[in-house]
Amino acid sequence: MTEHLSGLSFFFPARDEELNIEPMVARALAVLPMYADWVEVTIVDDGSSDRTGAIADALARADPRVKVLHHRPGRGYGGAVRAGLMSATQPFVFFTDGDQQFDVADFDKLIGALGPGVDAVIGYRLQLAYPWRHLVVSGVYNRVIRLLFSGGWRDVDCAFKLFRADVFARVPLNRVHSNGAFFSPELLITLRANGIVMREVGIPHHPRVHHEPKGTSPEAIVKAIRDLLLLRLSLWLRPR
Repeated sequence: MTEHLSGLSFFFPARDEELNIEPMVARALAVLPMYADWVEVTIVDDGSSDRTGAIADALARADPRVKVLHHRPGRGYGGAVRAGLMSATQPFVFFTDGDQQFDVADFDKLIGALGPGVDAVIGYRLQLAYPWRHLVVSGVYNRVIRLLFSGGWRDVDCAFKLFRADVFARVPLNRVHSNGAFFSPELLITLRANGIVMREVGIPHHPRVHHEPKGTSPEAIVKAIRDLLLLRLSLWLRPR
């Protein structure tokens, strides 16, 4: 039987996603109250230069369940996710990306896998709806992380995750140092090293309709590789 939650904090980071903000919030407010007594929706506007921030503010004025965090300048993807996790006020925290490549309605797959003793449910993409360059980067990145960190995940970068909020009382987020693209893998590696029990579940991934993907710029890739190597070195020097 699917667990019904007392309260759920949902957030998504967004940078220059003005055409995606309103449908993302509308979908969340239509779907998530079926699974929780109280739902809060947080938009993390991470340094947007378009109307993302203004649209988010208008949505927050129209509905008390919606709030907005503005980052000026942007903190990077990991910094935006970190801020969303830290802003959560409810016993459960769910996040995805703000580009509509995941359907919030697939939250039922996460909550269906949440059982006794499970601290977090981590999605993996059943297929990758990306251009070929992104497919190559994602495939190599996942293989390198499995090799260097002894496996454990099918898809470290899938932005569809549900946590019990007390996870971050047990493992404070200041133990995760990256604010870039490596934040998600480092979070999973750190949680596993501290005994957090995670379960994986497959999630459909959809083609992007609006705006351009932002995660495979040369700068983002170089920073992610640097953070990956620094974490691997630190764990070799200070094994848990």
